[in-house]
Amino acid sequence: MQRVHFRHRLALLLPILAVPVATSAQTAGSAPPRIPSTDWGNGVAIMAVILLLIIGIGVAVKFYDVRRRHAEENAALQSLLSEALMLERSVVGLPVAPFVSQSVWPHSPVVIAVRGSVPTQELRETVMRLIEREAFRRHPGAQAEDRLQVDPRIGHDRTRSATR
Repeated sequence: MQRVHFRHRLALLLPILAVPVATSAQTAGSAPPRIPSTDWGNGVAIMAVILLLIIGIGVAVKFYDVRRRHAEENAALQSLLSEALMLERSVVGLPVAPFVSQSVWPHSPVVIAVRGSVPTQELRETVMRLIEREAFRRHPGAQAEDRLQVDPRIGHDRTRSATR
């Protein structure tokens, strides 16, 4: 991962400081030269805007980093759960898949939605126990949502394909 350092971000904002705040035309004539008044208000306003931009960029980068990290962790957990389902003999070949999601907010729970179809209620409970056991091993506060459907026709297809 490439890190963007603070000085690189600041270098992008430096051209804003090069813009003159106030300009005055020089005229040739008999008018006495005016002494420019020092107006700190414009300089303070520009510095405040630059500071707010830097803070806003920092918050956006942090938000993006947290979201990216959560996505990586969710993908790893989803892969682990799918692998555990493939290793369980009783559910091999069933159209069952875990989908992992998590909010960007800190300390939000990991939610695992298990979707698919199983032929019996017993297999449904087996799948959910397996998912909960594997998920809680890695994320103790994970929440498993049962979105499985019991469809007896799935079992007939499995037995027919196993006998061929």
